Amino acid sequence: MSKKDAYIEKARAKIDEQIAKLDQLKAGAQDEIADKKIKTHEKIEELEAKIKDAKAHLSEMTDAAEDAWENIKNKFDNLADDIGHSFKKFFGKDEQDSDAKDAGSEGQEK
Repeated sequence: MSKKDAYIEKARAKIDEQIAKLDQLKAGAQDEIADKKIKTHEKIEELEAKIKDAKAHLSEMTDAAEDAWENIKNKFDNLADDIGHSFKKFFGKDEQDSDAKDAGSEGQEK
């Protein structure tokens, strides 16, 4: 076998190794995508349940007597705040805010 043939064989092996690494990366990405889909569907179901509960509280508030609606209003307000927080968390705003706060506090510690 000539030097040229040996080098070509080595180069092919290197390329095959890189292809294998790329295939592993693709498989890992597919797993991450599947996990993200599952988590997204779970979060959507959770938000739908909270919204259904909020609609029920609104209906209850509509039908409540004047002296009882205030208590229902407070429950509705708390639930509406919870839904808003869930949306922010779902879209990552809380994570970004806390990351920014953490970065700011790290800078102050130095």
